[in-house]
Amino acid sequence: MKRVEALSLFLGLWAFAGSAQAFDIAPHQVGDTLPTPQARAMLERYAARPPQPWREPDAARIPAGPEGDAVREGINLLRNTSPRVGKLAPDASKRMGWNSLNCVHCHQAGPSGLPGTKPYALPLVNAVNDYPKFDIKSGKIISLEQRVIGMFGPGSVPVTPESPEVKSIVAYLRWLAQGTPPHSAMERTGLMPLPPTRRAADPRRGAKLYAALCSSCHGTDAAGQRRPDFDAGGGYLFPPIAGSDTYDNAGHMFAVPLLARYIRASMPLGATHDRPQLTPEQALDIAAFLNDDATPRLQNPNRQRLYPDPALRPQGFAIPEHFPGQPEAYRRAKFGPFRDVNENY
Repeated sequence: MKRVEALSLFLGLWAFAGSAQAFDIAPHQVGDTLPTPQARAMLERYAARPPQPWREPDAARIPAGPEGDAVREGINLLRNTSPRVGKLAPDASKRMGWNSLNCVHCHQAGPSGLPGTKPYALPLVNAVNDYPKFDIKSGKIISLEQRVIGMFGPGSVPVTPESPEVKSIVAYLRWLAQGTPPHSAMERTGLMPLPPTRRAADPRRGAKLYAALCSSCHGTDAAGQRRPDFDAGGGYLFPPIAGSDTYDNAGHMFAVPLLARYIRASMPLGATHDRPQLTPEQALDIAAFLNDDATPRLQNPNRQRLYPDPALRPQGFAIPEHFPGQPEAYRRAKFGPFRDVNENY
């Protein structure tokens, strides 16, 4: 019991102590909705931060005691999200997530083996210095804790900043950022840049590439490979990338250029940013196939309200509701050609 109490006390102190390492949003504050000029100014300031070199974490440096316990708990949650807090978790009181994915399925492990440490695979190494930030999806300034909570999704159990799971994940993120310059960006975070391409992404070509290069792991229907104990919260050996248990038709990954940048740095299995196995065009074609309207995907009933500022929508995030009676304009907005596949907020 004393160990649990010590960990709980530490989590609260750790979250407070790390709050200085954050992007400076003055004169605004978390929760503010910004009009386009102010939003652009903040996004430009965010993009102009000086980059620090990539930092490879070392698990051997996780300290002993309550601090290390909090960090290790955060690591465990990111690695074993489905059995711990997924929608089929054995403990029904912990079903905070809306799917059966593990966070590390997307925030992949790098050479250290720690979740969120692979370059250009949505790494978490510098996340603490990236928040608070203006979120183009909601049109508001959000905190690091709000981002973590949002990744759980609308599960059957509510999640708050005071949830022990949120505090543990944030403790891990703060440990990852220890010793980094506050307010700085970091090289190799975010998504891998792609060189210019001249043609539109082609979902038909992407379907053939997917069948040849991706289906052996993710399945012919892109619904992933379930573990034998899936129904007991075991989750997936290889995650779904289509269907109802993965990203929906309203998120960042539903934008073809963003998904292509992620794919090229990580897929097929074994690919890295410095040793990609796909050409930029192949990555775009596979992304086009996965995000094509003909590919089954969870429907988000609120997607018309997301990315409320048209001027700040990411390239490739196109839905028919934005183009009534304009099928060709819709297709071009969705599949390109794009003026710059890396130009996304």
